Amino acid sequence: MSERFQLDLLVGRQVYDCEGRKLGRVDEAQMVREDDHYVVEGLLIGANSMTERLGVDHIFRKLPNPLGLHPWNIEAHIVYWDQIDSIEEKSIKLKARREEIHPVQPE
Repeated sequence: MSERFQLDLLVGRQVYDCEGRKLGRVDEAQMVREDDHYVVEGLLIGANSMTERLGVDHIFRKLPNPLGLHPWNIEAHIVYWDQIDSIEEKSIKLKARREEIHPVQPE
């Protein structure tokens, strides 16, 4: 991926794994510092990526799960930049399967 574009244009796009399964929408980009500049590490997707950003995810992790939701539905996940196959007008397609996408680890 050598194209240049605005990261904020990715927010809200639907993400699909290599098998065409819907994974969620992009909520934000995660960046890391390398020497004197920043690079995109990946895109955060999932219901709780917003709570991670706001720092209140620990509250939601303690709540009971009466609906028996699968952890995928309640955890934020990171799609690493090298897992992206293509960026379309309204979606992002991955080279990876759902099982290869990692949950965001709490800091």
